[in-house]
Amino acid sequence: MRYHQKKVVVIGGGTAGVIAAIAAARQGCSVCVIEKNGYLGGVAGFGIPFLAFKDGHGRRVVGGIAQELVEKMMAIDACPGHVGGAYWNGPGSRQQFHLTPYDPEGYKYIILQMALQAGVSLQLHAFFHGVEKDSGGRVTAVWITNKDGLVKIDGDIFIDATGDADVVRRAGFPCRAAQEGQRLQNVSGIFVLGGVSADRALAAMKAGDHLEGWDNWHTRIVQGDLVEGKKGINHFAGIMRPWQDARSFTFTAVSWRQNIYSLNISRTTGIDGSRQDDLMRAEISERNNMFEIYQAIKQHVPGFENSFFMTTSPMVGIRESVNIAGLYTMTAQDVLQAKEHDDNIARGCYPIDIHDPKGGHTQFMFIRDGGSYGIPFRSLIPEQSVNLLVAGRCLSATHEAHGSTRIMATAMAVGQAAGTAAALAASESADIQSVNITVLREQLRQQGAILDPNEVVA
Repeated sequence: MRYHQKKVVVIGGGTAGVIAAIAAARQGCSVCVIEKNGYLGGVAGFGIPFLAFKDGHGRRVVGGIAQELVEKMMAIDACPGHVGGAYWNGPGSRQQFHLTPYDPEGYKYIILQMALQAGVSLQLHAFFHGVEKDSGGRVTAVWITNKDGLVKIDGDIFIDATGDADVVRRAGFPCRAAQEGQRLQNVSGIFVLGGVSADRALAAMKAGDHLEGWDNWHTRIVQGDLVEGKKGINHFAGIMRPWQDARSFTFTAVSWRQNIYSLNISRTTGIDGSRQDDLMRAEISERNNMFEIYQAIKQHVPGFENSFFMTTSPMVGIRESVNIAGLYTMTAQDVLQAKEHDDNIARGCYPIDIHDPKGGHTQFMFIRDGGSYGIPFRSLIPEQSVNLLVAGRCLSATHEAHGSTRIMATAMAVGQAAGTAAALAASESADIQSVNITVLREQLRQQGAILDPNEVVA
């Protein structure tokens, strides 16, 4: 058995967890991040675009490490920056839509360099195995398993960034999990196609070929420079019926490289990503779905006749599984009414986006006046927790609110807050609930984070 000791231990080096680890390490703490994959970043490594950097008025609401990441990717030609030009036609308003495309391999390289330069200790190809907790409710260690066997890692503060609240659940703290008969958002695989004729696809979309409801509010077309000053489609979305008798699919397709598109279209329902059998069934289902849908698109959809598979996501994307029962639970009204909190540690701005648990069309609910909302620190702390908090999509939120808080840019902002709070607590030998929120918020602002509505960047 091997043994390690760190001030801050982050379990899960995905989109939120790696940002949390970087944030804590930059505060001078010894930090270890435990990641099951051989790369950092999790779902962000799929290459689907970052959403929710900007609100419905085009104002940037996410800064800090996430914005630094974007700028570093831009510097190596792996990202064009934040792209606008489309609109949501939401009820009662016409809000702007922005996205941030990027090359997944460029992302993986940059995020690894940021973690190494911050001094984060990496445990890749490592799986969370169990947790130790004392009689007072304090987590004292986690156990992981890797090629060398079992490894024990002691720590002062622990961050659960597993997405499924694995550590919180194993530690016995309460969570909001799927109850019998409750349906969670569907899951998806992502695939990338080369050889797409964007001009033919756009002409067909405008004509309505093989598409249903192309003029409804969900439809978005973003056009801009791709390579060598050539205009093309950066992003299009809508409802596709790839052949006459097919069921319709809600889909998005993203590009910023000529003739290459990543597609998010396949769906598997009835999956709880926190359960092994469900997760395995989802992987098999989505592998089949991606290939079958690709064949149909290639045969029936204009512009895709000469397309070919370039890559598929290494694992299925889970939208919803388990949320903690935190000191504060975010609700739909918190999101839709753009509610603020005295302990804001991040901001979200994406509409409530619920992929129908029954497999129907995606449903959207829009934030008041195209604005943004505050995310309170309390929503990161499990009830009864002493030294454990969360980062990413498992924060304390209802099913509806989770439809907005789960988005990647928001998760990165929350990750920075969790890491900074963990470092602050560790440096003062304090419990996580005793962190001085005024000091935490000031530290986050110094790092470029955006916390309150008067701080958004026009």
